Amino acid sequence: MALASALLATIGLVSTASAGTPKGVELAASDTGGVTLSAAPSHRLRGVSGYEGAGAPSDVTAYGAQRVPSGHRITGYSSPTGDDLGVQSIIGADNRVRVNPTTSFPASATVLITRTVSGVERLHCTGWMFGASLVLTAGHCVYNQSTGWYTGQLKFYPGANGTTYPYGSCTAATLRSNTGWTTDGNPDADYGGASLNCSIGNTTGWYGAYWTTASLNGTSTTIQGYPGDKAQQQWTHTDQVRESGSLRLYYDNDTVGGNSGSSVHTVRASGSTGCAGHCSLAFHAYGVGSNGHNSGPRITESRFNLVIGWR
Repeated sequence: MALASALLATIGLVSTASAGTPKGVELAASDTGGVTLSAAPSHRLRGVSGYEGAGAPSDVTAYGAQRVPSGHRITGYSSPTGDDLGVQSIIGADNRVRVNPTTSFPASATVLITRTVSGVERLHCTGWMFGASLVLTAGHCVYNQSTGWYTGQLKFYPGANGTTYPYGSCTAATLRSNTGWTTDGNPDADYGGASLNCSIGNTTGWYGAYWTTASLNGTSTTIQGYPGDKAQQQWTHTDQVRESGSLRLYYDNDTVGGNSGSSVHTVRASGSTGCAGHCSLAFHAYGVGSNGHNSGPRITESRFNLVIGWR
């Protein structure tokens, strides 16, 4: 695509709060019109590499985060919507592996998201750092189709490990999504994010991401996050892309409720075009569908441009 066209695509998706949008949220236009996948070698690929961080800090407040005392307990898991939306699936044998400790990248950049209602804080979702102050996640983790935005209810704990929190916690300054999710409720557009009130990503590091017009079938996929059955512990499982849709990727990584919003990422060699290291391909959001696979909205060119603009 020519530079002018690329700029137009970016400008067309700049997130701006409308008159009807509540304070503390930003809403982008829908981008569910579909894209054309091409066969290699004519496909296009663009992206950005991640940053592996500086390790656990001696003082999280230097990054604007809040200290969390060791032993702080979060009460179980609560579905983001109070129903089965986003409930994920173990496919075959449960092959998840615990990540411990969580102070090395990318565990440090994997974020436990909680939601507090009536004074009770519960595990809600998973997110992933994509900049010093930006967490990306599923759309249904920031916006509920029945009740609206989760404004003022969410807290973010990068690298949480049971009842220890080496990077403290932050809150959301701005919640973000797109009208394909908030207005249309389209599962293909079920992605969002939060701009935090801290810059903890400067020490946790952040994931990279890329888009391509090629099929991703056979590409290795890792989902790392906070399943609701594992008491705020971080767990991971690796599989591969089983089916590539223009707006959705399908894979057999084992996940359960709480994994919603996890990065679906692959590891690319140093020097790889577009993105090297831990590179996100999609936002995990759904369990087994009619085709027998778990799935999440794919990172497309327009979505990549949008989330880069959220940084």
